[in-house]
Amino acid sequence: MERWIQGFGFRGRSVAYELGWGLIALGAGGLLIAWPELLLIGLAGLGLVFLRKAPEIALGAALIAGPLTPLENELFRPPLPSAQIFLGLALLTWLWRGLAQRDLRLPRWGWGGAYALFLGYALVSLLWAPSWEEGLPEWIKWAQIGLVAILVLTAPPGLPRLLLGAALLSGALQAGIGIWQAFLRGTGPEHFRLPGLSFYRAYGTFQQPNPFAGMMGLIAPVALGLAFGWLRHSQRSFRERMLGLGSLGIGGLALLALIVSWSRGAWLGAAVAMGTLILMLPARSRWGIAALTALVLLGALLWAAGWIPVPVQARLAGAAEELRIADVRGVEVNEANFAIIERLAHWQAAAGMVRDRPWQGVGFGNYAAAYPAYALIRWPNPLGHAHNVYLNVAAETGLIGLLLYLWLWLAIGVQTWRAWRRNTGWRRGLAAGVMAAWAHLHVHQFFDNLYVSNLPLVIALYGAWVELLNQETVKSG
Repeated sequence: MERWIQGFGFRGRSVAYELGWGLIALGAGGLLIAWPELLLIGLAGLGLVFLRKAPEIALGAALIAGPLTPLENELFRPPLPSAQIFLGLALLTWLWRGLAQRDLRLPRWGWGGAYALFLGYALVSLLWAPSWEEGLPEWIKWAQIGLVAILVLTAPPGLPRLLLGAALLSGALQAGIGIWQAFLRGTGPEHFRLPGLSFYRAYGTFQQPNPFAGMMGLIAPVALGLAFGWLRHSQRSFRERMLGLGSLGIGGLALLALIVSWSRGAWLGAAVAMGTLILMLPARSRWGIAALTALVLLGALLWAAGWIPVPVQARLAGAAEELRIADVRGVEVNEANFAIIERLAHWQAAAGMVRDRPWQGVGFGNYAAAYPAYALIRWPNPLGHAHNVYLNVAAETGLIGLLLYLWLWLAIGVQTWRAWRRNTGWRRGLAAGVMAAWAHLHVHQFFDNLYVSNLPLVIALYGAWVELLNQETVKSG
């Protein structure tokens, strides 16, 4: 009996421990006969038994299910979205594994100190926030970034690659859904129909084009960076060529989906991200500079010659109008400028919060709670955030919080640069792709907030990979 049990990975003194939890799980499942509503309890119990050895499986499921959250909320209104259930299961089984192995040491990583400072100050800011109910969920979302980083950094060798694959797979699925919505479905929400064009804006399961485009902007450069790293040399193995072609396909799909999202912020972010990628991928920097210069000159020539499609020109011109904070209280609103004026009205409200509480802010996650005191008459709905992360962070945590936020991202950027300099092959391509993803994130967030719909899980995964790429064990692996 013991030998049979050991065949499943249960050893020695842990046999009774494992069987005890197994019996608890089976007991919970048996209760389903009388109480079907205990289904989740039974499944969770059985899941704990089989996932204890690999909580990273549950994390991979969370990465794939993350973008489904808005659709789940619209259709089912569950108490917790599936991605959060999977993440909770991953954390619980990770803790269980650590207790069983008597090893709960936490890893240290390069940007961890800056992250802890920002997270700690965000928690302190809740002391003067008008609503803990608004602020605490937002803080938990940021705390999950560190927890996911811990899961990835403590994962057994090989599993971080599978988690990266899960994130890219999730991006490919969303890109496919978005392209189908834009070109193949033939119908869609009327407010997503593009005037004068024969397609709709893509939005995936995010139910909104902007966060969908944000995910595409995070996925595309990483996939393309990996593709370059795997395909660069002709003597690559068949497996590496297949991985490179698959990554190239995912990157191309994500870029196409980003374009048909018709998100101005995402377009600008993608332009900067692709420029970053072009600069960092060649072995010699001068080739990257030459290629980027040629592309910029070509784009300027096409724009000056009028060869850029008129709808695209109009869309980009609208983005330029948003790069300002103006008093829009007296501006006449029409169908053409509604989205721009609405966003500027929320920027103006955030600027008012900064003006009134420049150092402390209104409290982390409390932009919506404080918004009624700053709302313009025609814009009573807070929309959840200021549609500009930098203004939003400054409004909620003051200039101190904004400086800590910028310090965090500076630390992450420095670590990513080091990873790019220290590695070769696909790892160098991955580091370049992650740096380009950061570039997209920071540019796009001038117009929106991408810390939504479980996108922080992808950001945490990339941040953990930056640390892995800086470790000698990964370089030689």
